[in-house]
Amino acid sequence: MKKEKAVIDGCNVVYVDSPRRKPSIKNIFAVISAIEASGREPVVIVHPAVLSILGEFELLERLLSQSCVVRIPAGSDPARAVLEKAQECDAIIVSNNAYVDYWNEFPWVELCRLPVAAVDGCVSLLEARFKNTDLASLARTAKACHSNM
Repeated sequence: MKKEKAVIDGCNVVYVDSPRRKPSIKNIFAVISAIEASGREPVVIVHPAVLSILGEFELLERLLSQSCVVRIPAGSDPARAVLEKAQECDAIIVSNNAYVDYWNEFPWVELCRLPVAAVDGCVSLLEARFKNTDLASLARTAKACHSNM
């Protein structure tokens, strides 16, 4: 059976549970693990601007060597890249970004966004609002309604 895909907004999750808004690459690894544990296939979108401030070079090399990581070009819009990849893959989005600037173009985003919480390095996917809901079919329905407009 094909796994549901989850597009991880790497630019957003590096700041989850970060004191003084200091980004941590460990958050990306923790979210990847949480997504895999939930039975989904992760797709991580990363931007060079964020990668350049992480500083943990061994972990950075390990992250970039993973097949689930998509590195977008410098100068591109990371939020748009996440939304477009989710649309392309019929995937949910793992991010605490509400993408309000994109609601007109991607009105389905809030139906497909899975927020994340982290406490002391432990990541939780905040799925309670999706209890007993098939996110992939909900996303397809929302996207189909939008394309028929």
